[in-house]
Parts: sequence; structure tokens; C-alpha cells
Amino acid sequence: MPIRNPQPEGARGAHNQQWALLALLLVSFAIRLHALLQLPGFVDEGNHLLWAAEVWQGRIIFPFSTAKPLEIFYLALLMPFRNPLWMGRFGSVLMSVVTLTGLWALARRLGNGNIGLWAAIFYAFTPWTFFHERTAVADPLLAAVVVLTMWGATVWVKRPSAQRSIGLAACLFALPLVKLSAAPLMVLPIVIVVLKNRSAWRGLWLPYFLAIGGVMVVLTPAMLRHDVFGELTIRATAGQTTSWIGFVLRNMGDVFEWSAVYLGLAGPMIVIGAALAVMRRSAVRLTALAGGLLGLSPMLLPATSFPRYDLPVLAFGSLLAGEAMQLLLGLGRSHPLRWSIGVVVFAAAALPFAAFAAQAYRDPSQLKLVDVDRAQHVWEWSSGYGIREAAAYVAKLTSNNSQPAVVYSANLATHVIARLYWPHDANGETYLLWDSAAPDVIDTVASGKPTYLIVDTSRDTASFEGLTINPHESARFERPSGGQPVVVYRLLNEPFQP
Repeated sequence: MPIRNPQPEGARGAHNQQWALLALLLVSFAIRLHALLQLPGFVDEGNHLLWAAEVWQGRIIFPFSTAKPLEIFYLALLMPFRNPLWMGRFGSVLMSVVTLTGLWALARRLGNGNIGLWAAIFYAFTPWTFFHERTAVADPLLAAVVVLTMWGATVWVKRPSAQRSIGLAACLFALPLVKLSAAPLMVLPIVIVVLKNRSAWRGLWLPYFLAIGGVMVVLTPAMLRHDVFGELTIRATAGQTTSWIGFVLRNMGDVFEWSAVYLGLAGPMIVIGAALAVMRRSAVRLTALAGGLLGLSPMLLPATSFPRYDLPVLAFGSLLAGEAMQLLLGLGRSHPLRWSIGVVVFAAAALPFAAFAAQAYRDPSQLKLVDVDRAQHVWEWSSGYGIREAAAYVAKLTSNNSQPAVVYSANLATHVIARLYWPHDANGETYLLWDSAAPDVIDTVASGKPTYLIVDTSRDTASFEGLTINPHESARFERPSGGQPVVVYRLLNEPFQP
């Protein structure tokens, strides 16, 4: 069956779409930006923002060993500020604007901007994207870069040139630098060439040569130096007894579970759009289907996946939902009927989303989240709940001390999260307890300086067996959902007593 391309849109239709898109961008941006710090920062945000701050201290090479260097450098551009967590999350919200704009521009280049507008609506008003685009992680940036890469491919394929090849190469180069696991998405421009201009096939070697060569030159030295490949292998295999097929089936089950909780109306619309892509092929449908399937490729890896990893998949899935919406609108024989269909669908998507967003503003610990997100963001050791309150408590407690306080955290996760909430003008500094760069805890306590220890009881205890350091509990902060509390201890120069 031949691939069908829609008729070009008129100038008036495109103009109306632009105004509608602008309104959507403003609304989506405002909704995502409101109460941005209500959810405490979690461990990945703490790590990324710490690495970004260290770029300004001269650690230019290290980000290339993190498997997401472009994210670290992007966050570094937003540093240094007094509230790095807000700025980091603001960067993610800003990328959501790029993704929405790119979806419309991509669909318009492929023949139907109306599909792109509805895709942007579904993407904007989905709890899945809303929740994760309000965190300082690499995935919102990746979604934006993927969509821009596909748009760049449509520009290049129309009239290949050296300048456009360099632009497309830059997009391809950026994909694995945002996140190494995004490397399979570099295949996507080939889909555009096959669908839109097969005669451009021979010229495709130049952008790929530039991009792949650049990635190897930039990443390989740093990754070998820090043994990143060995670390990734250890993470993937440590403590794992499940077979490869078991991992794949589990990951597939996770995606279905996440979709049932987070997608709402967008879920069945994506399924309808995927069916249309198979039965009634068009450039938009096949591009969206290919992008979604390639975006799901991490499911084939024997490693744990998280819902935020699927933001690029949701971008292409939204295009499929836009296709399904176009089919529904086509059922209306009159303009008022089409408007009615549009209003009903918009309300069915936006109202549940509004309830989700309102709860996120009030108390995100009570959000309806999938288990893996609730564990990571609310009640497990990776969550900032409890640690946020502990850091603020110690900062206030020591604000009037005659000597600067020394505040230790018992492990790295607690340390990087506590740093997010340690005031820049606090009377003291935070350290990782056993870090070689930290002041020696024995000498510090013996000197009589005000010394505190923040302990996440889900992982650690305040044990100083055999030392003259005795922890006295000063405050305890509970985590929601039955998570283990975070405890603040004052360390005194006394024999340890369990």
C-alpha cells in the first residue's frame, strides 16, 4: 500500500495553528513552573547538579564519563545560582517548550501541522511527562533533542547540502551525549530518508560520519579513563539472577503498568494511532511508530528501567495520538461537530491531568504514582523527603553558633541531597562522613566544634564503635508512605554508647 501524504495546509490554517501553539506553550510552561520545588530533590538530581557545579571548578573532563555529559554541561550553564535545584528543574521545563514546538514543526514538515498541534496537547497534558519534566534529569533534554533531530532530518532531506549536513550531524552527535542509551535513536533520520527522499541516501554518510566520529573522539578517552563500560556492566549484572528474556518481559510489563496509571485518554489514542500507522501508512504515522519503537529499545537491555526514560517515546506516541485525533475529527461532517469532538477530547484529557497537577502542587507524596516512582521519589533512600527537613533543621539550629558547624552525612546519596537544601549563607558546611576531603571526624569532635550527623536509617546507623564519639539524637524526620526516617545526631566527645 503506498504511503499517503496529506494535502498541504493553507497559510491561514498554519497561522491559526501557530497562535494555538503559542497559547499551549504559555499554559504548559506556567503549569510546569508553578510550585516547582514542592517535590523534594532526589539523588539523581543531587548528583547531576553537583557535577554541574564542579564544572565551574575546572572538572571539564569528568562529565564525559557520566554517560550524560551534555546534560551536565547544560545544567552548568544555569550555575552558579543560590537555588540550583530550582534552576536545574527550570532547565527541564524549558526543554518541554522545545519538545512541544518541535512536535508541531516536525508534523508540519511531514505534511500536517494539525496533527502536531494535537500531539503537543497530548504531550503537555499527560501526568507522565508533567511529573518528570519537573525534575533536573537528562530525559526532558533528550526528548527535545530527539524531536529536533527528526525535524532537522526533514529539513536536510528536502535539499541536502554541506551546511545542512553539519546541522544534522550536530543533532546526531548530541543524542548519545545527552544520554548514552539514546544511541539507537541515531537511526531515526534514515527513516525520514526512506519515507521522503530516497535519492538523498548517498549523501547521508556525511552527517553520520561527522556525528559518529565526533562521539568516539569525545567520549572514548574519558570513558576508558574512568572505566565507564566496566561500571555499566557491573550495574547491569550485579546481583541479577533473572534471564534476559525475563528482563525483557518484566520491562514490557512495566511499560504497560506505567501507561495504565499515567496516560489516561492518551493511551488508547496512541494505540489507535499505531494501528493507523500499520494499516494506512503516511510519513507522520510511520515516523512516529518508528521513533516510538526505537525509543523502547532499552527494554531489551538486562537492566532496570524507569518511567522518565520513556519521555522520547511519549513524544512520538503523542504524534500517534494526534493521528488518532485527526481520524476522530474527520468523522464530523460539519464544523460545529468537529469543534464539539475537539472540546470533548480536550476536556477528557485535561481534566484528569488538572487533578494530578493540583495534587502535585499541594502534596506530591500523595500523588497517584507507579511503584517505582513512588519508591524513588517518596519513601526510599533516593528520596529527598526527610533529608530536606533535616538539612533545614541543622542550618537553623546552628545559625547563631559562635563557631561554624561541621555537618556530616552518612552516605553519598544523603550528602548530595542535603547539599541541595544547605543555605549558601549557613553557619557551617556539609561533608560526606568518610570522604578523604572531609575534615577528620575524630579530630573535629574532639576539638569541641558543633558537629552533626544526618543519617538515613533505611541505609545507615550512627555507629562509632571503639571511638570517643557518641551520637545524641537531636531530631527525627519521618518519610511519607511508611519510609524509614532521617535522623539528625549531635556528635559529642564521649565514649560511644550503642
